[in-house]
Amino acid sequence: MATLMLEGGADIRYIQAMLGHVRLDTTQIYTHVSIRVLKQVHTATHPGARLESANSQVKEAHIHSDQQVGSEN
Repeated sequence: MATLMLEGGADIRYIQAMLGHVRLDTTQIYTHVSIRVLKQVHTATHPGARLESANSQVKEAHIHSDQQVGSEN
């Protein structure tokens, strides 16, 4: 439940209070963030991930424009 709450955007301090933990590291044991969420956060925040995404879009645009030029001939 704590993992789902974190993935849903709940602050870990609220989860800590709800579970009655004195120490935050105790709460962290129960909050296993999924790989899917980690990938989403990485893609949304890491500069390299944004560059990679932009490069992919540029490559895709070139492929589409090359295909259109080829079909016109």
